[in-house]
Amino acid sequence: MKRIGLMAAALFVGAVPVLANDSTASLGAGGLVLTQSADIRMASEDLYISKDVIRVRYEFMNDARAPITTRVAFPLPEANLRELYESDVGWPTEKGDNVVDFRVVVDGRAVVPQLERKAFLNGQDVTAVLTRLGVPISPRPHEVTAVIGKLSPAAKGELVRLKLSNITADYVEPLWVVKNVYHWPQTFPAGRPLRVEHTYKPIAGGSFFSALGYREDPKMFDKYYKDYCIDASTRAGIASKLNALQRRDGDNAMMVQWVVDYVLTTAKNWKGPIGQFRMTLDKGKPENVISFCMDGPVRKSGATTFVVERRNFVPPRDFTMMIFEPARAP
Repeated sequence: MKRIGLMAAALFVGAVPVLANDSTASLGAGGLVLTQSADIRMASEDLYISKDVIRVRYEFMNDARAPITTRVAFPLPEANLRELYESDVGWPTEKGDNVVDFRVVVDGRAVVPQLERKAFLNGQDVTAVLTRLGVPISPRPHEVTAVIGKLSPAAKGELVRLKLSNITADYVEPLWVVKNVYHWPQTFPAGRPLRVEHTYKPIAGGSFFSALGYREDPKMFDKYYKDYCIDASTRAGIASKLNALQRRDGDNAMMVQWVVDYVLTTAKNWKGPIGQFRMTLDKGKPENVISFCMDGPVRKSGATTFVVERRNFVPPRDFTMMIFEPARAP
């Protein structure tokens, strides 16, 4: 694995839970089940990631002699309500089920996908229990806690007994994970490419750290080395930025630490490798520092963008990166 610490490159997307490639799917008795395609291959994938939008453009080819109709699924980020309960999340859309403003266009025509949303506790599906008790299967903790607070004592007691929630006179803490999958039936024609495009807005979030804290613990990012390949040059870049901020803001000088993860390995559900793969990272601000892991070359393609290009690409792992942005001290 090549370690990459690119200074003056930024991706201002916020702390984004896992996002994912398309996969073919079928609707089984237990809900949506991802399957592998023996005839449909991903001829190309063009992935763009920025602060305001994530866009994925695909070309699929059906190598069979006749059209194939199947169900395409797109898994959205999992929402861990226990973690989100403690976080200040900037939801891209504040109302409705489409929390990331997910949109699909197939061959130039908009598609309205279905949404499957389920709740899990320790890997067990608890959707039916929550629905029976009148608890919404929502990824927004404030919507869930508002409803639980109005439930009967018996219903609250059952939630506690089943270890689905911690409830006291002062607070309600939901403990389950909500999984979201968009899906739609799709016909893949034989003999010509099918073009599919998704767009959605990342979920903004992150954490702050100060110049004073970093000076006292300069190895504070070592625990992220494996996942984000933070190397000596990246740490030097962070320190340089903090020193400059400290001259402006004193010991309260702050940086924001953003994280984005993107699931690439679901591409293996299609036939063969990705024929042509292109991933563009838009830096947003020149003063930011980014660190991520990537095999092979990465080139700077513009004032704010870096590009990864591969042919016959089989993603060996999912993509993760961390971005550090100077912030105005409070």
